[in-house]
Amino acid sequence: MKIWKHLRTEHIFLNTPLSSKETLLRFVADTCARDGVVKDASALYQGMQDREQTMSTGVGGGIGFPHTTSQEAKEAAVLLIRLAAAIDFEALDAVPVDIVLALIIPENETRLHLQILAGASRLCRNPNFLKAVRKAENSEALWTEIKNLEEKMAFH
Repeated sequence: MKIWKHLRTEHIFLNTPLSSKETLLRFVADTCARDGVVKDASALYQGMQDREQTMSTGVGGGIGFPHTTSQEAKEAAVLLIRLAAAIDFEALDAVPVDIVLALIIPENETRLHLQILAGASRLCRNPNFLKAVRKAENSEALWTEIKNLEEKMAFH
């Protein structure tokens, strides 16, 4: 699954000053409600919080994948956030997170959920992606670079 297909340029945030995992999850929920991905920001926030309580989505290497399903979401949405300063995410490797791919998936789309998680994971293993995110100066150019990277990557 190619992440760029679910990532809008207005959902790419660079140098975002968020101070904790909780403020990050609130930011994602509020942004999704503002942009019509969902109506109820509180329910979306709670879904992400519940997922984090099961196990942190800080996967290592400074990357976080907070994600949840929503009965309100009509289609999958991806938000890419480069934080102004890394935050504690209770990551598996204890490294603070500075790159976040937040994933919102329609509730009954289990297969899509797994495909997007796999696509995000595959993308984050590409060192060119991490370099691009950490150096990006604007959302449009970064979106184009992500699309180009994914088009060159092998998908099975």
